[in-house]
Amino acid sequence: MLAAAAGVLAAFGSFLVLAVLIGASGIAVVGMPLDLAPRDWHRLATVIALGAALVSLLAYLFGGYVAARLGGRDGLQHGLRVFGLAVVVLGLLGLLLLGMAGPVSVGTGLRQPSVTATPGQGITFGDVATKAAIWSLIVMLLGSLAGGMLGGRAYRRRVEAASDPSSPPGPPGPAGPAGPPSP
Repeated sequence: MLAAAAGVLAAFGSFLVLAVLIGASGIAVVGMPLDLAPRDWHRLATVIALGAALVSLLAYLFGGYVAARLGGRDGLQHGLRVFGLAVVVLGLLGLLLLGMAGPVSVGTGLRQPSVTATPGQGITFGDVATKAAIWSLIVMLLGSLAGGMLGGRAYRRRVEAASDPSSPPGPPGPAGPAGPPSP
């Protein structure tokens, strides 16, 4: 379980860094368009949701890899644990948000239209958040499992290489013989 916790922390941290980098580079390249037609706002919402899903995929690929490398053996199981623990932690954080802000204020903020060019065609933050959450959950699972499989394979290679007597010895570690002192 400790390996899964390390994987979740690695996934959360890498998600944060990647989201900031991709978001900032997207704003730098495209700018902040505010005079878009309703159809363009829907496309922008789809691009934002796809960006969140891509960032989730990369972050949880890394998180699953970290968990499998630390835990060893069954990488697929470690990837699944990373996904499960992340969903539980995100659910608890969502409940904490509801407890702090109140269900009425959160729901009101999600339903307020962020763009209303014509009546009935406005896009809300809740639309974007729902689309991004569904896509992100799917790719979180896929990324965690794929990362777990990659990490498990890397772990097995390292164990096999360490147990192979014909393989050349690696460089001395901290417990190895000391070389001449460096100037």
